[in-house]
Parts: sequence; structure tokens; C-alpha cells
Amino acid sequence: MTQVCSLPSSTADVNNDMYNNKCLPKGIHVVGADKKSASKVGGMSINEEPEAPWGYLFIQHFAAEKFDKILEEGNWEGDFIPKCFIHRTIGYKRKANGKGVVKEEKPSVSGLVFLQGETEDLKNFLQKNFPRYHLVNNCMTGEPASIKNSVMKPFMKVMESEPERVTFLRDPFVKFAREHVKLRVLTGIMAGQEGYVVRILRDRQLVMDFGGYAVAISNVHNEDFEIAE
Repeated sequence: MTQVCSLPSSTADVNNDMYNNKCLPKGIHVVGADKKSASKVGGMSINEEPEAPWGYLFIQHFAAEKFDKILEEGNWEGDFIPKCFIHRTIGYKRKANGKGVVKEEKPSVSGLVFLQGETEDLKNFLQKNFPRYHLVNNCMTGEPASIKNSVMKPFMKVMESEPERVTFLRDPFVKFAREHVKLRVLTGIMAGQEGYVVRILRDRQLVMDFGGYAVAISNVHNEDFEIAE
């Protein structure tokens, strides 16, 4: 289950190794920490065409549960129909008669809907077909948030396989830049992603930029990292 929480002001678990007057987090393996090096992330091509980014919106909980099905079945104005991602958590509740249980699926984060497409295309689609709904703004720029597909793909994989690893934070991403060294993940499902390793709830987690806000991914202490700044 994903969470939404705020962090205390002191969150870093650091050692005595320094980079640009900032302490590197302890308990993780940072490759070439003594100097900035070329990226060692494998399996990525600089010539690969990037797919369309993603925006997101918060809508009323009941509507969010069915939004993707409405998109698939509706007859919409215009040629552009965005892809939709809503992660659902499967749960069980007791039947009204008290005999047995019934399976139910609910959005893991209430009301959170991701749509894939260029920002202007998404805005135009919503304006024509869902005028009550608006894209969430990047808290730093004040413009609609745009999340690269290269960030969304591993995020969606984690949400599908281990959603309990994901924590949505109320804090802006830049809050973590002051005291932490930006790192790049070299191994695992999050390889290629950048962020700050921060101690949250007794676990070292990767805090990433998600449309200006911070999202934390847990269980990264066994991965390899390199300095990204």
C-alpha cells in the first residue's frame, strides 16, 4: 500500500565521505565516490526515441476507480485519447450477509490518475471531454507537471509488483537537495533513475523528482549507485 506523509527536517543517515561539501549516505555502495565519472548505467541508448511524458490529476475517489474504463469505452471528441495508469490494490471485505468474503480493487492512492501525452494534448483532451478536471501543477514551476516516460516505466513496474515500496511525500523534491548528494541508480529495476538516498522510517530510500514533488522508493540499499551531480 502506498502512503502519503511528510518527513521530519532531519532525515539523512550519513558517513564521513564528502562530495561538494555534502555527506554521502552510509550503508550503500557508491561507485567512484572520489571523483565524478561517466555513467555506468547499462542497457540505455542515447539514440532511443523518448516516448510521450505523463501528467496526472486527482479526481473524486469513486470516479477515479472507473476512469480508465470510461476512457476505453467512451466516444471522445478529437483524435487524441491518452493512455491511463491507475494502480489498484486488491483487498477483501466481508459480504453483507456475513457469509464469506468478496474481492475488491481500489486505487492504491485515492483519486490519483496518470495520463500519458504531451501537456498541451492532455489539457485539450480534458478541456473538451472532462472540463471539471485539471492536470496537477509542478509545485516548483506552477505549470502542469510533466513526468518523463523513462521515470514512469520503472515506477509503474514497482507499483505493479511491490507497491508497498512506494511512498508519496508532501514535500517538494528540492527540499532534499540542500544536504544530500544526488545519486544515480546503476542496478535493479530502478537503474538509471536519479535522486537522493534519505533515511525514512528506518530505511534508506531513493527520493525521486515526480512532477516537482518527492516520491520515495524503499529497499534500495543493495543497489549500486554513482554520483549524478
